[in-house]
Amino acid sequence: MMMTSSLWLPVAVLLVLAGLAMVLPKAFTIWMPRIAMAFLVASLVALAIGQWRLADAMSTWFYVVVAVVSIFALWFSEPYVKLEAEHLRWTVADVKRYTGILLIFIASLVAVAVWVNFFWLWLGIETATLSSVFLVATPKSRGAIEASWKYLIVTEAGGLAALVGMVIALTVTGRPFDQWNFVSTVVFVHSGVSGRWILIGAYMALIGYATKAGLAPFHTWLPDAHSEAPAPVSALLSGLKLAGAILIVYRLFDVLAPYVPPSRLKDGLIILGLLSLVVAAGFVAFQSDLKRLWAYSSIEHIGLISLGLGFGGIALVGALLHIWTHATSKTLLFQNAGTVRLLYHTSQSTQGAKALLQRTPWTAGMLALGTAAIVGLPPFAPFWSEWLILVGGFQTASHRLPDIIAIVLLVIIFSGIALRMPSWLWVPGKKDHLQKIKEPWTLLAPNLVLAILVIGGGIGAPFMVHPLWHHLVLELMKNPI
Repeated sequence: MMMTSSLWLPVAVLLVLAGLAMVLPKAFTIWMPRIAMAFLVASLVALAIGQWRLADAMSTWFYVVVAVVSIFALWFSEPYVKLEAEHLRWTVADVKRYTGILLIFIASLVAVAVWVNFFWLWLGIETATLSSVFLVATPKSRGAIEASWKYLIVTEAGGLAALVGMVIALTVTGRPFDQWNFVSTVVFVHSGVSGRWILIGAYMALIGYATKAGLAPFHTWLPDAHSEAPAPVSALLSGLKLAGAILIVYRLFDVLAPYVPPSRLKDGLIILGLLSLVVAAGFVAFQSDLKRLWAYSSIEHIGLISLGLGFGGIALVGALLHIWTHATSKTLLFQNAGTVRLLYHTSQSTQGAKALLQRTPWTAGMLALGTAAIVGLPPFAPFWSEWLILVGGFQTASHRLPDIIAIVLLVIIFSGIALRMPSWLWVPGKKDHLQKIKEPWTLLAPNLVLAILVIGGGIGAPFMVHPLWHHLVLELMKNPI
C-alpha cells in the first residue's frame, strides 16, 4: 500500500530540521529542537480536532505517546546538553551533531508510529537503531564507545533476522508487496500456503524485533547502552524505541493470525515476557548506578508489555496503556538520573551520589516519586496498567500459571529496587560531601511537569483523550489476535 503524504509529512519535517541543525551556524542550531517541539504540539492539536488522521486508533495512540515523550526529551535536552557540553568539553561540532542525530532519532520513532507498510516499519526501527547508536557514543568515553559497538552488533543481527523472518512469513501467505501492511483486511489464501513456514518466519521476526526491544535473552546491549547514553537519549530508548519494536511484532502477528493458530504466536510473546522479568528480578538488587538500575527496570516493563500483548483481552488494553505509563515514568527517571549525574558528576551511589534528600531535595523528591511509580504503587500511573495486564492474565486458564509467575517476579523486583533506593536518597556519604548543591530550574521544570503526568496519567490519560481511548479499546476487543 502506498503511503499518503500525510504519513510522510511529520517524518520529513523532522528530518529537514535535523539537517538544518547540523549545517546551520550554532546560533541557529538551538532553534531546530524548539521548532520540532512546536511542530509536535501542532500535530497533536491537529489530531485532536480531526484535521489529521492516522491508519487506526493504535497508530494514533502510539503517536501521541511518541510526540509527548519527544517534547519532554527535547525540552530537557537543551539545558542538559549545555551543562554536559561544559563538563565533557564538547566542541560546537559535537553539539550540532548531537542535535541533528537526536532529531533523526525522533523522526524514526514518529515513522514507527505512523507508517503502515511492514518494510517501511522495519526501515524506521533500523533508522532508530543506527541513529541511537551514534547518540550512545556521544560522550566519546571508552565505556560509551564499547556500549555503542555492542549495541550495534547485537541489534543489527536482530534487524537482519527480523527482515528475513518478515519476508518469509508474508511471502508464504501470498500477499503482494503492496499489501505488506496492517490496514488491508484481505486474507490471501492459495494452495501453497504453509503454516510451518509462516511460523518459522514469524518466530524469526519475533527474535529480531525482540532484540530491538531489549527482551531477554536478547537484552545484553541494553544495560550498557542506557548507562552510557545522554539522559534524553536513554529516555527515548526506554520509553519509545523498545515499545515501538514490540508493537511491530504485534502488528505482524495480527496479519499472520488467519494462517496459523494465534496461540502459537502469542506463546512466544509470553515466554519472552517472562524471561525478561526473570532477568530484571535477578539483577536490579545489585545495581549501584542509577541509570543502569533503570535500564534493568526497562527490561522488566517491556517484558510486562510483551506479556499483555500475549495474554490478549483486557491485558491487551493494559499493555497499550502501559506503553504510556511506562514511557512517562521512565522518561522522568532517566532525566532525573541525568540531573543527578550532572550535579554529582556521577550517578553511582558508591562514588558520591548519596544523601540526595539532604543535598538536592527537589531532585531527590522526583527520584522517590518516580521510583514509587515505576514499581507499581497506587495511585501512580503504572499501577493501573500493570493491574489490567495481570487481571487479564487470569481470564484464560492457560495463562494463569505464567501470570502467577509474573506476579512473584514483580514482587522480587519491587523488593530489589526498594533495597537499593536508600543508597541514593538518604545514606550519608563523607562529611565533605553533604553540602547543598544548587539545582538548576531549567533541568527541574520538565521533570516537574512529567511528575504530574506520572501521578495522574494512569487514570487521567484515557479521560484526557477519551474519544481516542474509546476507539482504541473497541478496536482491540473487536479484532484480538
